[in-house]
Amino acid sequence: MGARRPAVQVRAPRPEDTGCREPMAPGFVLFLVAAAFLEEACMGPIGTEFANCRHAHFLGIAGAGMSALAEVLLARGLHVSGTDPQTNEASERLLSLGAQIYTTHRPENLVSARPDLVVVSNAIAPVNPELLEAERLHIPVCSRADLLGLIMAQSEGPTFAVAGTHGKTSTTAMLAEVLVHAGLDPTVLIGGEYAPFGGNTRIGSGGAFVTEACEAYASFLSLRPDITLITNVEPDHLDYYGTEARVQEAFCQLVRQTAQKGALVYCSDDAGAALVAERTAGEGPARRIAVGLSGQPRDGLWAAPDGEGAWQVWWLHDGSRQSIGRLSLPVPGEHMVRNALLSLGAAQAAGVDIAQVLPKALACFPGVGRRFERLGEAGGVLVIDDYAHHPTEIRATLAAARALYPHRRLLAAFQPHLYSRTRDFLEEFASAL
Repeated sequence: MGARRPAVQVRAPRPEDTGCREPMAPGFVLFLVAAAFLEEACMGPIGTEFANCRHAHFLGIAGAGMSALAEVLLARGLHVSGTDPQTNEASERLLSLGAQIYTTHRPENLVSARPDLVVVSNAIAPVNPELLEAERLHIPVCSRADLLGLIMAQSEGPTFAVAGTHGKTSTTAMLAEVLVHAGLDPTVLIGGEYAPFGGNTRIGSGGAFVTEACEAYASFLSLRPDITLITNVEPDHLDYYGTEARVQEAFCQLVRQTAQKGALVYCSDDAGAALVAERTAGEGPARRIAVGLSGQPRDGLWAAPDGEGAWQVWWLHDGSRQSIGRLSLPVPGEHMVRNALLSLGAAQAAGVDIAQVLPKALACFPGVGRRFERLGEAGGVLVIDDYAHHPTEIRATLAAARALYPHRRLLAAFQPHLYSRTRDFLEEFASAL
């Protein structure tokens, strides 16, 4: 390893850095930090440190995102240790794979492990004793988002980032299935439990790398993918972004960071996603693939009901139309059809013959945990669990339930997620429910 150094220090961006004329909201001050860090990380000392890293220590290792990254590093031959007071299936899995896990945050853990890199989750306080010890020992420190960007940068490719306000997890799982059936054997990080993977991570032997790209805190700006998928773009996380315009700008920046020889795949049915594609014309990837159900894109995938409960998929290009095949999904809802089209469009951008894989890739798609998940039935009452926590997601879930069970009485029990989101969209929640 080269000379150690402390965590990268970056300044808060100025309004002119982001193209915003208005003063920045307090939660928006780190808007371009991830992108700035990655530029330095991949080209500078941290990138070199990570390339030579043999031992990574995770603070908050049992969390969903952290445990997935830890598993990827274990699969790549690194020694992994970490600390987390909670014990769960993820930590037990990591232990079985050879990770060393402490259950109490203590400076001695770092002295004992002596890692080359410390990875910190968003839940770790600045006064965490292990974080302070890492700084004292001059051990490089990076965030979960930073590490994800570095792992993607070192993947052989193609690399995929699945972004959007809603539908990221299901679309990521669908894309994984399409790539697996195409023989690419990808490594995949999903933001939910996916039964065929036995969790939220799939370790593949191919160079393809797929990750869900979360817009919260602009963390997806740590990524520079070959292919970016955008399901939709709506106001959310306004406690951080402040305005809808800044949410849009974050997605635009992700597109600009996508490889020029790569592709942007987006849902043209969604006004927000279409606006991002329009605003970034001439920036980022030259290739644009639109998908949708309402209206026929000039270049992209379009699906229409076949009258038998499935969908006929077409490839449209410069006025010509080519049949790709019949899409039949076990999961309900038009939003799931759009997610499937996005996954197929991204696979096509990577060179996959989607007409060949379509009949088998998604026909048995089981869905992701807590996405219209049937928990069971008792006394004639069917219980379905769904993670819908935004008004748009609630409307889509209820519409799918009504379409699938038109003769059943529907009762919805809603658990709010985040005070700020409930406050910002209170009227929309009331309308959706």
